[in-house]
Amino acid sequence: ASLSVDSKKELYDSKISTIREMDFQWVYLALVVLGRTIGMLNFVPTGYKNGLKGNIRSNPFFYQTADDKKTMVLFQEDGPNGKYNRANRSVQHMIENSLAFMASIAPVGWLYPKQVSAIVCVFSVGRILHQKGYTRGYGGHAIGFLLATLSTAAMEGLAFIAFLKGEEIM
Repeated sequence: ASLSVDSKKELYDSKISTIREMDFQWVYLALVVLGRTIGMLNFVPTGYKNGLKGNIRSNPFFYQTADDKKTMVLFQEDGPNGKYNRANRSVQHMIENSLAFMASIAPVGWLYPKQVSAIVCVFSVGRILHQKGYTRGYGGHAIGFLLATLSTAAMEGLAFIAFLKGEEIM
């Protein structure tokens, strides 16, 4: 089967042949596995927030005071401090979710440079929108989250295609 992502089919076929000759397709599969592992590890903690009251989603950790009251301590949500906290939470969210995406840029970009350039641009716009939206309050980050998530899926999809083509499954 043939896959053509633009008019340079012969160039792509040549690069896939190089990957196959070097047995490098397994690196592309490793990127997909790493990406899905990171996704799962970041999703699991959300299940533990079920039943908690209030807007606690931006709080990656819960603290309590050391006194006898043991009062829960959360990120401040209001005013400039709340905006600052949510903007930094957006950065933390990007770091904890995008390691496989970042690791994929060079190897997947070698195969599909134009497509990866476009994917990185969409991811970057998504992360900017995520942070700007999050500073306005929970929910404002949704479009940015969607763009970043779709970009990650696209990158992993190209890596998986490289594996399948390298193994001559596709």
